[in-house]
Amino acid sequence: MRVKAGGMTTDWLPWLERRAGATRTWNPPTVGEQVVLLCPSGELRNGVILTGVPTDAKDVPSHSADETVTHYPDGAVTRYNHAAGALFVGGVKTVVLEAATSVLVKCPSTTFDGDVTVKGLFSYQNGIAGQGGANGNTIKGDFTHQDGALSSNGVVLDSHDHGGVQRGGERTDGPQ
Repeated sequence: MRVKAGGMTTDWLPWLERRAGATRTWNPPTVGEQVVLLCPSGELRNGVILTGVPTDAKDVPSHSADETVTHYPDGAVTRYNHAAGALFVGGVKTVVLEAATSVLVKCPSTTFDGDVTVKGLFSYQNGIAGQGGANGNTIKGDFTHQDGALSSNGVVLDSHDHGGVQRGGERTDGPQ
């Protein structure tokens, strides 16, 4: 990065990142961002750029001592309020969470407000409940039920009786 100040422009200089060892961060300064130029012994060629100096035009995104907030140029926002224990991520188009072994979401209640697609095996361990939406419910493909009762409208499918059974072309009564 180069800094213009007082009619002079520095050569290319490094800026101070949060981490630059085994853990590394990358958050380059943007054109027009106010910075501090630190030049040990007054030598510009040894300068280091310190970023993150707010201005009236680019003020801090929060004035709460309880929040850590990051605003991004495309409108995305991350906000963590440590007093409330609340994390907000918004304004993003896509979120990818990738793990080599597993992901655990541990919460008493989880809500998805939109369609959900599961590409692998869908397993559940403590029951299932739901209701049909505008289009009802549909399962395509083979369906196998094992161990336990399968009922519809109060009638157990594998153990119900039909009254009025007669040989020939007559129809039976409905299930009981």
